[in-house]
Amino acid sequence: MHFSQYYLSPLTLNPANTGNYRGDYRFFGNYRSQWRDLDKGYNTFTAGGDVNMYPNNFNISPGLLFMSDKSSLNLNVTKVIPSFAIHLKPGAFKVHLGVQPAVVFKAIDFYKHSFPEQMNWNTGGFDNTMPNSEPNVNQRTTYFDLNAGAVISRKFGKVEPEIGAAWFHINQPNESLIGNKSNRLPVRTTYNAAISIDATRSFIVKLHSMYGYTTKANDWVSGLHFEYVVSRGVFFDNSVFAGFMWRDGFNSNADAGIVTAGLNWSHYTLGFSYDITMSELKTSVNSKGAYEIALIWRAKSSRLTKRVIPCERY
Repeated sequence: MHFSQYYLSPLTLNPANTGNYRGDYRFFGNYRSQWRDLDKGYNTFTAGGDVNMYPNNFNISPGLLFMSDKSSLNLNVTKVIPSFAIHLKPGAFKVHLGVQPAVVFKAIDFYKHSFPEQMNWNTGGFDNTMPNSEPNVNQRTTYFDLNAGAVISRKFGKVEPEIGAAWFHINQPNESLIGNKSNRLPVRTTYNAAISIDATRSFIVKLHSMYGYTTKANDWVSGLHFEYVVSRGVFFDNSVFAGFMWRDGFNSNADAGIVTAGLNWSHYTLGFSYDITMSELKTSVNSKGAYEIALIWRAKSSRLTKRVIPCERY
């Protein structure tokens, strides 16, 4: 499961992003449809929320994320992911540490498959309602999954860089559907970096990069966004943005070019992206790839950031 707009899917990018925003609470959702021109494509959906809390003036953030992924309409993976993070401010830095103890439900629909034993010689075709002679195959499994991550940032005048690292499947859970067979998920490591530059009061340049790898597979997505601020407010700025990103892998062929656009308006952030397939698969999908929609809603922050001490003048 992955998103081209990973920067608008904070809890799937890094558990430490739980509560990493200005506001009391927020809700978010993402939808991705990939390779729909194929007979059976891929669809991924997420929804969740998180909240900032300050017990004893210490910033902690609980959150909850739901993920649903359908591969070729036959394999379904659903994740329920509680997420927790703490936020520290050593000096001028902001440090975020997060963890996600998740429960994963994985299922396969046998009635959308056919096995050799299901050949109906009376009709001359396969009948998937017949016994499949696969007694050791389970249609569903449930397992525990553990993720963790860290993010650090600091503002230098008009430039604010941020870097993060996350580790998924730390416990290497067994996701096998075949009896007592073991098929353990290897640890997936992800690094991300972003730089926001206030070029002028109304023009912002943002650079994003994310690299992830597991065993022999790797994924690298980087790009550039331009944001124009229409108006500024006390809590939120209204702006529009657009950009281009590129997905590739080290020592592998180019995958896709990604066009992005969106807006920040009041409490809302809305993002769109479209993947243009550049790999050899472009012949089968007519160069079409995937489209995504991302939506984030943030509440205003009720926490005071400035203190004013009245002073009489004589």
